Amino acid sequence: MKLSSMVMTLVMLAIFVVFLVIAGGYPANARFMPLVVGLPAIGLCLLQLILDIRERRRVAVVDHRGTFEKAEETVSRIAGRHVDFDIAHEQPAVIETGVTPESETGRRELVIWGYFLGFIGGILLFGFWVAIPVFLIAFLRYQAQSSWRTSLILGVVASIALFFVFEKGLRVSLHPGFVTEYVTD
Repeated sequence: MKLSSMVMTLVMLAIFVVFLVIAGGYPANARFMPLVVGLPAIGLCLLQLILDIRERRRVAVVDHRGTFEKAEETVSRIAGRHVDFDIAHEQPAVIETGVTPESETGRRELVIWGYFLGFIGGILLFGFWVAIPVFLIAFLRYQAQSSWRTSLILGVVASIALFFVFEKGLRVSLHPGFVTEYVTD
């Protein structure tokens, strides 16, 4: 377990604690949402810290066997008896490392940042109730590569569910959007 992961968890924990301390000075109605977000976040940060500490304490056992020997052991365990693969133990010509090239990683990060900033811009300009279905449908269709049918159904159902939770259940009015407000007035 990397120390940087634990440090990041501690930083997030500190942010959420400060978040709740500041929210403590708010009126009861305004304090509700920070408590709903902050308390579970603090709990999850503490859980992650516990898992990180347990991982650091556990002694790492280094397995020097190759993938062929590991596969042979797995098949033997499943079969309930020793199984000896009767093939050559040569390495394949192409070895798949599972490491993504740095240029591909950078491209993926830019795409995700584009979605995130587009979603924030959509909320500011057009409000939550326009931005949420557009974002979900676009993300599901182009990033998750879902079919149009699946993307539309999930986007609409999630938007309706969020509407009933926030507007009807919690009676929280979300930002209507600057353009939407201007057009409807």
